[in-house]
Parts: sequence; C-alpha cells; structure tokens
Amino acid sequence: MSVTLVKVDDGQPFVESAELVNNQDGSVSFKLPNGHYAGQEPNVYGERNDNAEPKQYQRATLNGSSVTFLPVEGSLPCVYLLGAGTVYPA
Repeated sequence: MSVTLVKVDDGQPFVESAELVNNQDGSVSFKLPNGHYAGQEPNVYGERNDNAEPKQYQRATLNGSSVTFLPVEGSLPCVYLLGAGTVYPA
C-alpha cells in the first residue's frame, strides 16, 4: 500500500510516497522508493532523517490516521497525518 505523510501545520508533504512497514516492536516505518526509511529528527518538526534501515529515528506510532515520531526520550512528539490508498482496476 502506498502512503504519504503530510505536516499538520501546513499540509505540505513530509514523506511524499512510501511503503508502510509494520515493525516487530509494534512501531511502523516508511520505506522510501530508494530503499531507505524516512524518520523524524528529534525536536525539529518536519526535519527528515533517512536511514538504510528502520532505526530509532525511523520508527513511529500509528494511531488511526495520526503518525507520531518520538525518536528519543525527552524529545517533543512530532505528529503527521497519514494518507493511504490502493489503486483499483477500472
């Protein structure tokens, strides 16, 4: 399933296109077309931190259509809206 993450404050894309990945620890990650994973830099809303695997910064909590990155203890929760879709044949 193809997903996008948009910033709550201005509706601009944080992740334009990614594959939603469910991690074993209950978190989710966002696999980009280049094979890397999109993540949130701590305490800087909208600042991406991409990595070749879903490490600490690339794991988020999904609750309905809200995605929250909380990369390190003491950092601010950074919340985005998730849009997901499937292409259906005509």
